[in-house]
Amino acid sequence: MNAASSKLTPRRRVLTGLGVSLTLPLMESLMPRHAVGGSKTETPQRLAVVSVPFGMVVDRFHPTAAGAEYGIPETLLPLKKLRGDFTVFSNLDHDVRGGHAANHTLLSGVKSTERAGYPDGNITVDQRAAEIVGHRTRYPSLVFWNDGMSFTRTGVRVPAIAKPSDAFRLMFVDDSEEQKQFNRSSLSSSGSILDTVLEDARSLNKELGKSDQRKLEEYFSSIRETEKKLQISESWIDKPKPQVSDPAAQKISTGSLDTKIGSTNVEIWLDLMFLALQMDSTRVVSMAVKNGNWGLDGVTDSYHTLSHHGQREEPLKQLAILEEHLMTQLARFVGRLKETTQHDGQTLLSTTQVLFGSGLGSGSRHSNTNLPLILAGGGWKHGQHIDAERKQPLCNLYLSMLQQMGAEQDYFNRSLSTLTGLV
Repeated sequence: MNAASSKLTPRRRVLTGLGVSLTLPLMESLMPRHAVGGSKTETPQRLAVVSVPFGMVVDRFHPTAAGAEYGIPETLLPLKKLRGDFTVFSNLDHDVRGGHAANHTLLSGVKSTERAGYPDGNITVDQRAAEIVGHRTRYPSLVFWNDGMSFTRTGVRVPAIAKPSDAFRLMFVDDSEEQKQFNRSSLSSSGSILDTVLEDARSLNKELGKSDQRKLEEYFSSIRETEKKLQISESWIDKPKPQVSDPAAQKISTGSLDTKIGSTNVEIWLDLMFLALQMDSTRVVSMAVKNGNWGLDGVTDSYHTLSHHGQREEPLKQLAILEEHLMTQLARFVGRLKETTQHDGQTLLSTTQVLFGSGLGSGSRHSNTNLPLILAGGGWKHGQHIDAERKQPLCNLYLSMLQQMGAEQDYFNRSLSTLTGLV
C-alpha cells in the first residue's frame, strides 16, 4: 500500500497469505489525506519474538569472526540472502543458572522466584513492549503455541493460544451478537469487582505498616493495569475484524489442521504471526516452539531428545535437519515482512523488530550461557555479528529494543545501559 497515491484505496481490498484471502477493515492509511484531516499517519513500531526451548548446536550457530565480514555458519545458511537484514549475537546472556528451569528467563533475565528483587518484577520484553504500543490495537499482545515465556510486571504468566484455529478465529472471525453481549456483561462484572476490591483495599491501607503499604501499592498497580485492559477490550467489541472471504480458510478456522499439521507446524504459526502484524490485530506477537519432530523427513526423535546429543553423530544429524527447518521458516517469515510495503512506503520489516532466541545455549550441556540470538529488522543497521565477549548483559539489548519502540526508560531489569555495537 502506498500513501503517495491520490486515489482512494477500496476498503474491501483483498490481502492474501496462509492460503486465504482477507479483506481490510476501514483504516486511515487506506483513505486519501483530506479524509483524515491531512495529518500524517503515525508509523507503528512492532515486535515479533520467536523462541525455541532447547538451545541450538552452538558451534554451528555462532560465527567465529565478529563484525560485518563474518562467515555465515552452517545453521544460519537459510538466512544468507537476508544477511543485511539481521544481526547475530554471541556471548550474550543473563548470567543465570538452572538449565531448563531457567529457560523462562530468556525475555526477562529474571527468574520468576526472584522477581521481588526487581522494580518491574520479571516482566518480559514483549509484555513491556505491549505496555508501550498495545493500546493502539485490538490485542495489546498475542502469545502463540507454547506458554511459559511471557510474564507481566505482576509476575503473571501469559497463557498461549495453543491451536491455530483458535488464533485464526480470534483475529479474523467476528463474534456473534450474543457473544458480544456476553463480553459486555463480563467486562462490566469484572469492572464492578475491581471497584469493590479497590474500595476494600484502600480502607485496609490505613491499618498497614510502610512495608505492607508498598506491597499494597504494587497490588493497586496491578488493578490499574487490569482496568486499562478492560477499557481497551470494551472499546473493540463492536469494531469489525478483518473478514475471511476464501472458503479454503475453513481448514484452519474449523480446527481440521490443529492435530495433524506435521512439518507445517512452525510455518503455520509464523504465518499467523505475519497476518497478526500485517492486519494490525496486534503490534506485539510472540511464539514459543513446542517440543516434537514435526514429521520432518529424517527426524525420528523429538527436539528435546535430540538436544541431549552428547556429540553423537546420529542425534546431531537429525538435529541439523530440525534446526535447518527452523531457520528456513524464520527466513521465510522475515522475507515476507521485507516484501510487504506499508502505507508510508516503508517495509513491514523496517518497523518490526524480530527477535529469535533460546533461554538455553547448548541443550546438551543444559547451559544458560552464550545464548543463540538473532535480531532482524526494526530500523537497525544490520549485517553484522556482535560478540559481546560476556561484557554486556542481554537486557542491554532489550533496553535498546524498547527505546527503539518509543520507551522513555534507561533500564530494563538486569540492564546496565543500551547495547554497545547496535546502531
